[in-house]
Amino acid sequence: MKTWEEFNTRFRNIRNAEPFNFYGCVDADGTWFDSSESFEIAVHWCCYEAGQFDLTNEIEWMSTEGVKRGYSVIHSTMLKQMYEKGLIK
Repeated sequence: MKTWEEFNTRFRNIRNAEPFNFYGCVDADGTWFDSSESFEIAVHWCCYEAGQFDLTNEIEWMSTEGVKRGYSVIHSTMLKQMYEKGLIK
């Protein structure tokens, strides 16, 4: 298994911010497919991944239909822990 540093190709800390804060977008299979420094933008990417464009309330969609479809927005600290336990692809 790759280290977290080798695996983390979905988000780059270009501003060298500490702590390294971002939100990962994960589908029902545990695949990390996108990320953002903003929770709201991460939700936006989940909606787009699900083919949901031009929603008036993405947070509402994510908390209802997104959850049913298995989408998650996970903070980087938890994402790393989940990866290290084999839960994130």
